[in-house]
Amino acid sequence: MNDHQQHLDMISERVRRIMDSENIDALVATSSENFYYLSGHQSAFMYTLRMSEVGLAVHFRDPGRKAVVIMNDFEAAGFAGDSERYEVRTYPTWVDVDDPLHLKGGSYQGKRPVSPQAEEMFGVLQQVLEEYGISRGRIAAELDLMRHSSVMALRKACPDISELAEAGPIFTRLRAIKTPWEIQQLRRACAYAEAGVEYAVREIEPGVSAAGIVDAFRRSLMRNPDGSTPRFHMISVGDHFAPVQVFDTRPSQPGDVIKFDVGVEVAGYGSDIARTFVLGEPADVTKRIYEALRRGHDRLLQTIEPGMPMKAAFQEGMSVIRAAGLGQYNRGHLGHSAGLSLAAEEGPFISPSETAVFEPNMVVCIETPYYGYGIGAIMIEDMLLITENGVERLNRLSTDLVSL
Repeated sequence: MNDHQQHLDMISERVRRIMDSENIDALVATSSENFYYLSGHQSAFMYTLRMSEVGLAVHFRDPGRKAVVIMNDFEAAGFAGDSERYEVRTYPTWVDVDDPLHLKGGSYQGKRPVSPQAEEMFGVLQQVLEEYGISRGRIAAELDLMRHSSVMALRKACPDISELAEAGPIFTRLRAIKTPWEIQQLRRACAYAEAGVEYAVREIEPGVSAAGIVDAFRRSLMRNPDGSTPRFHMISVGDHFAPVQVFDTRPSQPGDVIKFDVGVEVAGYGSDIARTFVLGEPADVTKRIYEALRRGHDRLLQTIEPGMPMKAAFQEGMSVIRAAGLGQYNRGHLGHSAGLSLAAEEGPFISPSETAVFEPNMVVCIETPYYGYGIGAIMIEDMLLITENGVERLNRLSTDLVSL
């Protein structure tokens, strides 16, 4: 059994444990990240084409039942899941799949739809629930993330479900604790992001633009043989701190602050790190702000440990930053879990309202960002692995404010 297979087995065991505690008969994933999390398959329809509610990954509380993956027949032809773990059920989509050599023993003879049909997909789910004797059971699905039309299609296709519960909190609990395989992917993603920052920094000189720095960062990732890609690259130069889709081509000037907030994806898992540089000598106000942020960052590194409430870490970091001279500093959170989310940030968050505590095998990002008119963006962000005794910092880059 390889590391990835062990990872999937660990997830299945956790899923059933939580389903037992929550009295859930079936857990249904519809989002790209959670579909991948439960099935081990990255759907091209979800990830590349950005389609919603086109596939389902279903786990059952009954340990005697295989997980079921429901996909359109076109994409299902590429499903590489272990047949001992998963059963694949299909529904028709607009692409016709022929079988001229009779390898599958039949072909779809009905009318092809114009696009993927949620009604067809949820109809297959209803068939599975009936076969497994839980069509009247308690089912958890990602209702908050689904389109209204899809929720209605689910309710219509499965009218006898005794309770349709929200699965979001369940997936947050599941994904917060990482398997060894997940930690390995996040380590590599962090290392690639740092290597990208180092590569891009070597090309920074007066006159370079944010667009030029982004190009250098992207080029650095092409050297990685496993096809890692930039998940995001919030790179800003000077006082233009707002996030953008099309990067600024304005030439940099001496004294400009240059902020890297970047992430790299490896096997679906994304890093999230940040460092700040200055073109030439930093202004006194920049140094003062940076020092306050770093003190807060360092305090988080020193104090976070298993069992510590996340809201306590937030209060600790904020109090240090404010006491160090940024009395008006007012962040909503100082970090978050790292993992599968395409939005980089995922729960639980290091925030004043978070009731979760740090636990071994969590991977979290701690961040102390600052955005100021006339100053720009200043930011430090590290990735931490929570261990049995404290934390392991996955980053190796210095947290100094480096002059270039």
